[in-house]
Formats: sequence, structure tokens, C-alpha cells
Amino acid sequence: MLLRIVFFTIGIHMLLSCQEVEYMEEKPNILLIITDDQGYADYSAYGGAPDAITPNMDKITENGVRFTNGYATAPVCNASRQGIITGSYQERWETFYYGGKIFPDSVKTIPEFLKNEGYRTVKIGKTHYADILDNNVKIEDPLTYREFPLNHGYEEFLGFCAHRHDYFKLKATDDWVENPDDDRMSQFGPLWRNRTKEDFEGYTTDIFGDEAVKQIGKKDDRPFFMELSFNAVHHPIYQAPDKYLERFGIEKFPEWNPEEEPFLDYHARTCWLQEVDPNGRKRYLANLACLDDNIGKVLEALKRTGKWNNTLIFFISDNGGSQNTYANNGILNGHKYILREGGIRTPFTMSWPQKIKKAKVIDAPVSHMDILPTCLTAIASKTRGKLKLDGKNLLGLINNPKSKHHQNLVWDTGKEWAVRKGQWKLHVVKQDNHFRTIHLDAGTYLYNLETDPGEQNNLSDKYPEIVEEMTAVYEVWKKSL
Repeated sequence: MLLRIVFFTIGIHMLLSCQEVEYMEEKPNILLIITDDQGYADYSAYGGAPDAITPNMDKITENGVRFTNGYATAPVCNASRQGIITGSYQERWETFYYGGKIFPDSVKTIPEFLKNEGYRTVKIGKTHYADILDNNVKIEDPLTYREFPLNHGYEEFLGFCAHRHDYFKLKATDDWVENPDDDRMSQFGPLWRNRTKEDFEGYTTDIFGDEAVKQIGKKDDRPFFMELSFNAVHHPIYQAPDKYLERFGIEKFPEWNPEEEPFLDYHARTCWLQEVDPNGRKRYLANLACLDDNIGKVLEALKRTGKWNNTLIFFISDNGGSQNTYANNGILNGHKYILREGGIRTPFTMSWPQKIKKAKVIDAPVSHMDILPTCLTAIASKTRGKLKLDGKNLLGLINNPKSKHHQNLVWDTGKEWAVRKGQWKLHVVKQDNHFRTIHLDAGTYLYNLETDPGEQNNLSDKYPEIVEEMTAVYEVWKKSL
């Protein structure tokens, strides 16, 4: 009798072990949330901006990891988004700043890799890499371009292909601008639904949040990879639904009147701050509040559908906060467009309740390029070991925060370059850059970011040997391209 009990107990234990192994080996859903031009301090968990309250973003941090030194690969969106989706420096195919080239067919993307691993791949929101495919008379057939989401790994797409889009004007009747320059900058009109344009009513942040909720609840046995790329909080941040204007006590902002001025003049006044809006910060916060509420809807959908525990979530902003939208980068110096910390260091959080312990903080420098190799590691892809990527697996760092991760990180916009090595950052500005709200003097700058994250004390004259060492790092990197 005792023997039977022993064998019975062993059998149950083996059965539970098999079930546990099967459960643990189930591939996670992967959700990549990208915000647009969000300030480093405009995320409650990062502190620094007491007026920026983001309880839903904080839930990701509370249930996972907050990286304090998370970096974009460029200070502007089209270049940085190429680094995100390929796990590589976009300079390898000559994209240094705006313009540049799209990643070639030989460079595979996150959705292409995951689609081959049996994932359902979905893109929602903004797409901007090289060419602008929406509302631009120079593009005759956007469906043939690699930039188009369905041409680099996504099965489904709802969104737009441009640097910006009006948050409200989302119908074919809104796409009437004839001047090519105005058309390129204004971006009015319907959104893409896969390969056709579709009229929408509402506000893009809400539309994209609702679509993500719908996709999470979709009946499909495959795990999903979803890139949810909000255009919030990119200009025009003066647009927000009425309930958010009421919450922050502000009136609607005057819309462009084409009978009075070209859109480029309106854009210069409202985006490049030729006229400062006394309620500009409140308008940004209204935009941010709507963004946070929609992230809350998405997280709740994961929990409601039972997918929360086994969903790997990444949250990043595509580059640093923009001075043109009243974003707050906290103690960081600089902003979008330049290689000061405020232009390239972004909020970067990550959660996976089934695998990652709660509320970790990691100070080691990490990069948006790390997302792709982390995804492949998380799903135990056999492809991972065969690839030469610039990004590195974050899961190893999370399990051992004191381990070496990136020995160096490098940036190059053509006009300036920078290297991060340990606590040191070397920033070389080749020529004066003074344009509208951008002010950057030519020179060589060396900072100890551990003691001076705000880049206030230039130590290049004091430590010429470090300048020489880090310049050599940059030169070796540049040759490797």
C-alpha cells in the first residue's frame, strides 16, 4: 500500500512538472509601445515633472523594470525607429538623421523574425523611417515601398506613414491641401487599414488604443507581436478631446486657416514657437493624459483576456522630449534633434509578470536596439545565435544587473557624434547648429554622467587621454560601417 502511494505521488509530481514545463515553454505575447517625443521626466516613475501624472505607464514599471539609462539610436524619429525595429545601428545603411535610406531587404525586422516563429504580427499607429508615404505628391505607389508595414513583416496595419498626422482630420474630405510643401508638413486625411485608406471619426490616440484592445481580444491561437506606436505626444499637441481640455482648464487652439497663411508659416508659429503659447505645457499634459488613459485600456485588456502574465511589454519613446511641444526632460540637458542627453535618453520600461520580478531599477546603459535580440531570446529562437546584431539581450542583464552589457554606445547625425563608455560621454559637435529653437555650439565636450547627468561640466581639457580613447572608439565604429 505504501509503495502504491509513493508511485502515485511520484506520478502526480511528474504530471505537474510536465504541465509546468509546457506552460513555461509557451511563447509569450510581445507588446512594443512607442510614444512620440515624450519627455524623460514626463513619466511619473521617472520623477522630475510633478505635473506629469501617468498612473497607467507606472503599472508597467511597478510590474517590471525601469532602465534609467535607456537610449534611442538617434535624436529624431525616422532614424531611431529603424534602430528599434532592426536591432542595429541605422548608420549601417547610411541613415544618420532625417532622410537617409530604409533598411534593405537583407536586414530583417522584429515582425519578420517573429512571423517566421509563428507569431501574428500587428502594427498600429505611426510609421516613419525614410520616405513619407502619406499625403505626399512625390510618392505615387506607397504600397510598393519597404517602409510600408505590410512589406516588412506585419500582417495587419492600422495607422499612417508620415512624420506627423493631424489627430482629428481623418477623412478623405480632409485631404485637400494642394501645395506640396504644405501637404508634406500638414498630413491630413484617412488612415491606412491594411492596403486601403479608411475614414475615421475621433482622435488618433483613442483610435489606436481601441484597435489595440480589439487585437488583444481577437480569437487566434497564435501568440501576437504588436507594435503600438502612438503619435502622442508629437506636435500638434495643441489638439486634444474636449474632456481633456476641460480637465486642464484650457480652450481649443485656433486651427490653421489656409486663407490667411501657408501651413508652413502656421507650423513655424505653433511648432517652432515663433509665438509662445502660455498654455503650451497644459496642452502637452492634456495630450499625455489621453495617452496614459489609452495605455490603461490596453493593459486592462491583457488582464481581462488572461494574457497579462505571459505578455512581454516594452515601453519606450522614440527619442528625447521636444522643446517645441513643452516636453520636460528633467535634469537632462538638451532635447530632440541633438545628441545631448535630453535628445537621446528616453523612458524605457519593460515587464513580463511570469518571468521578471517586480519593481527593478537598472542603471546600466541600454539601447532600443536591445529589443529585437531580447524578443528572440524570450521565445528561445534558434535564429538568435546566428545573427550579428548591435543590440544585446536584456533578459541576461535583468537577471544579473552587474553584468557587462554595452561596452560602448555610439551616435552620429553627420553634424555631431557621441560615444557613451561607462560613466563617460564624449560629444563632438562639428559645426555650430543654431536654427530656430536649436542652439548648439561647435566643440568637444566630455562629461561624467554618473556625477553630472545634466552635462553641465565639460571635462575635455582636464582628461585629454579619455577624449583620445573615446575618439578612437568612434573611429573604429565608423570604419565598421
